[in-house]
Amino acid sequence: MSCCRKRTLLAKEEVISGYDSVVALYPHIPPLSHWRSWEYAAYQRYRLDGRVLDLGCGDGQYFRLIWPQATDVVGVDMNPGVAELGRQSGVYRAVHIAPAHQVPEPDASFDHVFANCSLEHMDHLDAVLAEIHRCLKPGGTLLCSVVTDRFVEWSLLPNLVAMAGFAEASASLQKDFLDYHHLANPLSVGDWAKRFSQAGLVAEEHVPILPKCNSGIFLLMDALWHVKRKAGGEMGDVIFPFLSANENFPAGFRKVFAGVLDMETDWQDCSGAVFLVRKPG
Repeated sequence: MSCCRKRTLLAKEEVISGYDSVVALYPHIPPLSHWRSWEYAAYQRYRLDGRVLDLGCGDGQYFRLIWPQATDVVGVDMNPGVAELGRQSGVYRAVHIAPAHQVPEPDASFDHVFANCSLEHMDHLDAVLAEIHRCLKPGGTLLCSVVTDRFVEWSLLPNLVAMAGFAEASASLQKDFLDYHHLANPLSVGDWAKRFSQAGLVAEEHVPILPKCNSGIFLLMDALWHVKRKAGGEMGDVIFPFLSANENFPAGFRKVFAGVLDMETDWQDCSGAVFLVRKPG
């Protein structure tokens, strides 16, 4: 059972509409367009007004796509190169190079905190959530996407390799996959809600994203993309130019995506979730 006050399910049409918006950013990276489509669809149910902190901001392009009306935004990223891209994007009034549990901003100075697919990667989660609580104004919200424990459990490629009898290769693939994503916190929905609560925050609503069929396809594509090549680099270095040479790929993959959505029978049990969390007023 979810510890949130409300659970909201997406409709197929919302997710496909998300793909139509997101594919402009990632036309030839199917695992990224797939996952981001679900997030985008969930985020469309909410608004970010006032002063916003983007925690783990990256280059700002996805933020701009989701929240074009947001103008008073501060970014935080601990990677200097990525932070510089965020500065150059024009999305942010300022971008701090800092860890998420040490945000150089005053107490109660933000109406909203946005954390897209970043909390699960953070080693000091409780300290990060405490920092979010500190930075939010009373009544302010955290809107975030996270992975759940299903993200690890449903890792299709390592499981298939193990079933074929290659236990060592399976373990290596799983380790590489987890190391690449640095999944420090692949928590269940209930455990996410508990961690928010321990920080003095209230998980008001969650939207499950990527049920089992979608998760399987995404996790297989993503694992294959990041398989290390013997010659160096990863398989995505070969896959990307192949896909980008085909101008029909984005429209063709949309049909595949729609077909996988038709296969879903349980939209509640998912490998990801979008949460709306509030600091009590």
